[in-house]
Order: sequence, then C-alpha cells, then structure tokens
Amino acid sequence: MSHEGNPNLNGQKSSLKYHSTVSTTELKARAFGVGFVNPLDKYKKLYIDDIPIMITNQNEILCIPKENETTHWGITGQTGTCKTILINSTLSWDFHHTKRVCINLNDIQSDSFEWSMPTNSFLDILDKLNIKPCPTPIIYVFPSTDSLQIDKKQRKFPFIKMSIPLEEVIRNIEDYYPLDKSKVYVGNLIDDLIECSSISEIRSIIDENIPEKHMQMKFKIMNIFEAIFNNNMLNVSVPEAPAYLGWTDGKDTYKNFTIQTLMRAGFVPSIQTADLANQDYFSAYMAFIVKELYRNQNEDPYFKEKIVSLFVDEIDKLWKGDNGKLIIKALCFIGTNGRMARIGMRWSTQHYELVPEKIRNNTKYLFISRKSDAKEVKEIEKDFGMPKSMQDDILKLTTDKKKGLFEMVAVTTEEFVLYDVITGKKRRTSQPQRGFLIPPMARHRVPGVEI
Repeated sequence: MSHEGNPNLNGQKSSLKYHSTVSTTELKARAFGVGFVNPLDKYKKLYIDDIPIMITNQNEILCIPKENETTHWGITGQTGTCKTILINSTLSWDFHHTKRVCINLNDIQSDSFEWSMPTNSFLDILDKLNIKPCPTPIIYVFPSTDSLQIDKKQRKFPFIKMSIPLEEVIRNIEDYYPLDKSKVYVGNLIDDLIECSSISEIRSIIDENIPEKHMQMKFKIMNIFEAIFNNNMLNVSVPEAPAYLGWTDGKDTYKNFTIQTLMRAGFVPSIQTADLANQDYFSAYMAFIVKELYRNQNEDPYFKEKIVSLFVDEIDKLWKGDNGKLIIKALCFIGTNGRMARIGMRWSTQHYELVPEKIRNNTKYLFISRKSDAKEVKEIEKDFGMPKSMQDDILKLTTDKKKGLFEMVAVTTEEFVLYDVITGKKRRTSQPQRGFLIPPMARHRVPGVEI
C-alpha cells in the first residue's frame, strides 16, 4: 500500500512515503503477542502445494518444490536422529501428495511395518499444520530363501513372498554363484537351461552335454544348480512365492514381476531384506530389482507415463556383502540416468562418505541431522557448500524423540520453497536452512513398543 501526495491538514501535499503489506492484526501480534489478537483472526488457511519437510528457525515451512522433474534427495546423520523418520515422512508425501509410484527398497531392520497405520504420536505438532494422520498402503515383500522366517507380528500385515525367475539366475549365474573354470560349459548350455522347470530337467541337460571325461566339472556344475534350487529362491522351486503376479480391477488386467504388479495395483512394496542380506547373492538379487525398475520405466506401457520414487534407507548396507559392486553399479546408474527414466531416489546413510560420487553428485537436496565427525561435515560442505557457523551447528543439532523434535540442516544445489507461517508469503532460496522435521503422517516404529 502506498500513500503519496495526499492532502494534509493545511491543504498541502505530504512528502511522506511508506510501503507496507503488513496487516494491523499482524502488527498487533508482533507487538503484544497472539494473545491480544481476536481468536477469529489468529488463523488463516495457507495452501501448500509443495512437499513440506521442516519448520525453519525463521518460522517458515521449508518445502521441496512439487515438480514433474524428478530429483534425488539424501538424508544423513547419526543413528537415532531422524533418518528413517524422514524416509517415512517423505514416502507419505510422495505417495499421497504428489501421486507418485513408490517402492521402499531396503527395509533391512523391518522398520516400515508401523507405517501401515496412521500415526498416534506428535499429533499436536501435526494439528497445528492441519496435517491429518494417514497410513501408507504398503505390501511387505519377503524374498524367498531356505532360511526365511516371517514372525507372528509381521503376519498381521499384508505380505507376500517373492521368488526370482530362473532365467534371470541362469543368464547371470556368475553374479549369483562363482563358476570358475566351469563358466565355458554353462555358457554353452544357457539357452537350454532357461527352459527347464525342475532340477531333474537341468540334470538331464548337463548329463547329455558334458562328457564323462569331465566328470569332476559335471559334478561341480550340478552342485551349483542343486544349491540354487535348494535355496528356495527360484520361481520354479517355490510356487507359493511368485516371481510374476497378475492383477485386474475388473476393467484392466496387468501382469509383470511381483514388485511391478504391486505398484501397478496402487500399493507400495517394502522389500524386507533382513534375511536376504545374509545370502551370498544379496547384491545380485537387489541389482536385479533395481535394473528391472529402470527397464520397466522405459518399456512398460503403463509405467512409461509414471514417476517413481525409489526409497533406499541405509543405502551403504546394500553393498557390504559379496559382489557388492553389482548393486553399487545399478544404483549409480539410477543416480546418473534416473531423471530420464522418471525415477527419483531418496536415500539415507549414517556415513555420507560411503555413498558413491555418482549418487552424491546427482543429489539435489540433502537433509542432515546431528553428526559427530567434523571431517564428514567437510565432505558435505564440498558437495553443497555452507557457512562455517552452520557446519559447527551440525555437530550440535538436537533430537528429542519424546517431544517429536528432530533438528536438521537442509542444503541444496537447486532451490527450496519457503512459506512464512505468519504472513503466508512464499519465496525461494538456495541458502542452507536449519529447523525441525515435520513428523510423518504414518505411524513410526518405537523401539520396545509392540504394535
């Protein structure tokens, strides 16, 4: 509002100029506190179309812009500070708010079961932001192995066991089991072996094609295939754990790998990897899932139009076993090429320096909870840049689980969207921000508390 040239009491024009967009109600609140404001004037509706993450120390709601362009986000901090809580929260926003197809790739600690229920914690914080408790429609996917156990608590929730196609293992058998000198023999038999549906058929092909003079080699190859079948990982050996799944809504029908079909049906697959992580082929199995996700985005008629959010909690734990380079390569490919395939990765780690550069360099938003090592903070500063004072702050960020206060620093190579909670003004900034995480809409796991 501008007052210029208005008549004064003496009939002269005033030279006073002032510009203000602050209402009288707001001025009164600033001067005397909100207790002096009419209750009917205290609140007004502020519609936020972006993805809310935290409340900054300047009383602004920090958001990631809601855009069709996919981006990668990262979360890093000490154990127990807020990494998995933020994964839970952003999964809810991606699924419900931005309507993206979502998959939780690595629930290695079985943290996501409570996410199937609306939250019953921190309701006072959510109420102030007019956020309602809301569950996430998750299907818990257990890769089948001979050691898999699904406990009573987990069976309360929708779950499915999943196998891997025989053809995938045969064509990439060296990723799953070492062949050494037998590589040549198996390579010549691949086209015949992928047609088999039982271990007896595989034995017949090996007997027919490997001469008796190579009995030791034949024996070794048979041991490999028997181990594969006995491990209960293949679709031909465990029919109750499908590698492929069909779906229909009465109008459309769809069939694909189990995970893709669950996503097509409107669910969020959460891959339970606690048991699988103990297998030598863990990396190969997870790489298969990631590569199929990428391929599906380019070849499947339905998913060609969809944006997928790939959630990877504890990302560095995926490559700690044998052949870890396989899953590293698959995830790095998403890091560098995910945008073209409409896949946005949301990853978390306790150890930022262990995340490959191809993923770090393509991560546009990073959220940092308390760190104990200044060297690691320096690593983050090299990638994102931040003032020295904020680097020091990261070592002292607070976490109060009982009150739902999880302090973070947010940095970006793009821009955040900020909404002023008092004025409703919207602005953009690339500057680092400090504040507190907005709690998730879905319930979060509390250690020691039964569901």
